[in-house]
Amino acid sequence: MDENGLLTILVPGTEWQRFGGWSPETNGLFRCAVGCKKLLSWSPSGNNDRDRLAAAEMLRAMIAAHDFAPDAKLNVITHSHGGNVALAASHLGLAHEIDNLITISKPQMDAAIYQPGENIRNFYNISTRGWDWIQYGGSATKGHYKTDPLAINKTIDTSASKLKSHAALIWDDAIRETWWQWVLERRV
Repeated sequence: MDENGLLTILVPGTEWQRFGGWSPETNGLFRCAVGCKKLLSWSPSGNNDRDRLAAAEMLRAMIAAHDFAPDAKLNVITHSHGGNVALAASHLGLAHEIDNLITISKPQMDAAIYQPGENIRNFYNISTRGWDWIQYGGSATKGHYKTDPLAINKTIDTSASKLKSHAALIWDDAIRETWWQWVLERRV
């Protein structure tokens, strides 16, 4: 347990095992995360409701197993469909409120299970300003695939990165720092 009972859970997206980059040494999100840092290793992680809902149950169980100090916060930082996993988990009777949910390149889904539950205090959705064909292809709603009408949305220009836009928000240190500072300015 972190001395303050704070927990930050990182939730990767679909087929995250194939693309790697989710170890503390290779993923800059671990440097942003504070408190006790855990990775939700959901598997299988296909682009389907069954796998996302099974991962949501795993996330619910991970939160329930953590020993939170009184008034400790829970942060959940997600990438791609990991954001939809966290949203689905918010409907499963979480043992602790999610203080800050940060979704990065989350495909927009319209089903009720992928809308934020009442136990999410702050919901930030970060997307690229340019084209993100992975986020677009994974979205059920093609018209507004980058924004979530129930979140505070921010778009970040990733055109200077050598990485593809879907990856740049996490693995490009300068771009990640841009949106991270934006989140820190808004946290309660």
